[in-house]
Amino acid sequence: MRALVIAFAALAAACSPPAQKQDTSGTPVSEPGAPSAEAPNPERDAMTAALAPRVEAEIGRPVSFTVTTMRVEGDWGWLVAQPWTPDGAQIDWSQTRYAERAAEGVLDGGGTTYALLRRQGGQWRVVEFAVGPTDVAWGDWAQRHGAPASLLQTN
Repeated sequence: MRALVIAFAALAAACSPPAQKQDTSGTPVSEPGAPSAEAPNPERDAMTAALAPRVEAEIGRPVSFTVTTMRVEGDWGWLVAQPWTPDGAQIDWSQTRYAERAAEGVLDGGGTTYALLRRQGGQWRVVEFAVGPTDVAWGDWAQRHGAPASLLQTN
């Protein structure tokens, strides 16, 4: 009987999904590079909802995002986000207008997207964005658009 209980426990453990990793505060942590279900954040969700149609139009594919950096100062917002397919898979850049850049290795961060947004009339609007730039594409955005320079930092 004891052997049967041990065998059943081993089988249950083998069939169970792995425990989700957590940081020291108990916040779930995903594996590097993998999309994860982010905790609800209405501000972030509104910002990515504004950004998604613009990026979709740019690359010609539906996207979802994993946000790695988000800052808000007054009515200005800054996002650094990794685009994914809506089902959480990596984007096949060979099927986009970025195919040549991806093939040549000049689509930085697998398409990491940088976006400056501004809240107008209670809605986030994309002011400017760049997908996978190889340089600091946003270097003059603060000055050009009157946004706080401290907002557009990547670290």
